[in-house]
Amino acid sequence: MWTFIKYDVKQRLRDRTTIFWMLIFPLILIFGLGTMLSAVFSDTFKLPVTNVAYVESSTDQYREPLENFLNEEDIQAFIRLVPYEDIKSAERGVNDGDADVILQLDGRDITLFYEEPTTVEFDVLDAILGQYTAIANQQITLAEAGVSAPYENETWLDTESVDLAGRTPTSLEYFTVTISIMTALFGSFYITAMAREEQPNTGSYLRIQAAPVRTVQYRLARTFSRYVIILLQLILLFWFSHFVYRTFDLENVQFGYLILSWFALTAYGVTVGFVIVNLPKLSTTTKDAIVNGFVAIIMILSGGYVPGFDQVTLNYAPWAAYVFMPIFMRDGMLSVLLREGDMSMYWQSLGLLGIHLLVLIAVSYILSKGVKRHGAH
Repeated sequence: MWTFIKYDVKQRLRDRTTIFWMLIFPLILIFGLGTMLSAVFSDTFKLPVTNVAYVESSTDQYREPLENFLNEEDIQAFIRLVPYEDIKSAERGVNDGDADVILQLDGRDITLFYEEPTTVEFDVLDAILGQYTAIANQQITLAEAGVSAPYENETWLDTESVDLAGRTPTSLEYFTVTISIMTALFGSFYITAMAREEQPNTGSYLRIQAAPVRTVQYRLARTFSRYVIILLQLILLFWFSHFVYRTFDLENVQFGYLILSWFALTAYGVTVGFVIVNLPKLSTTTKDAIVNGFVAIIMILSGGYVPGFDQVTLNYAPWAAYVFMPIFMRDGMLSVLLREGDMSMYWQSLGLLGIHLLVLIAVSYILSKGVKRHGAH
């Protein structure tokens, strides 16, 4: 069987069509989508200005330090305070588009109000205010104890907490992960093509009959060779993305978990292919169209082509976070590629993928039995 695997892999790699879809097309997508939707090649990141609806009902003891801090030149580069009398008027300002977020100072309490899901600028503002509050509380405690603690930005601002380098994916890193998921899904084309070649009296069917090997072994070998090709595609995508466009700092990448996700994604693509192959009473052309349409629809709804569209999908169908594989696997894979990634998110994504695989394998088996009984009659 190993001989058949090596032979079939070599045959696939010699085919120009396979080379195009395997190497050239995914790289075109990475370059094209990344360039169109963001400044991919920029090494700098500039936060947009956030209009903050500011509601204050406190004393000078708490108000002056906060306002002095927010009026610093570095902070004003991405925050513009818009004063409001109360929360209701601030909410009206947000609804009218005059402000993006509400900041309330009530006594000694600082509260930031914003709608989910958050964007990068809101996360940065939240982190900065969190650091300010922590140090301000520390200074109050020291003052109450009679210890002098002068207010100096340079001595307490924790730049690590708001440093996004390696923690937030660039557009090219986002699309690298997205296109790898799409590549795994399109891998089901290899399975439908394999089934088409094995139709009676066409393709390789006659060679199977004449070969001194069981048909099951031959088909298993060809399936494994397709698995190897899809896996090779995923590796080449990441290799090209990193070494050509310098995405993903290798010091942050957890390679063991990344390779495990590659194996799981490849298995998903192969399994989807077998489910479609075993659909009854459909022509091979129709099955190919189903693969194409299925991948396109899932990727669109999951934000694969337009970043952020997955949030629209989740807003109307929250269950999509557990059903649409690209949504949860993208978050899971980014967790092992970025600095300080959430490993619980990775394992949750991998667990959901495992459940999907078991369901797809069961569906494929049931459909294959139904097709055989139908053929027997």
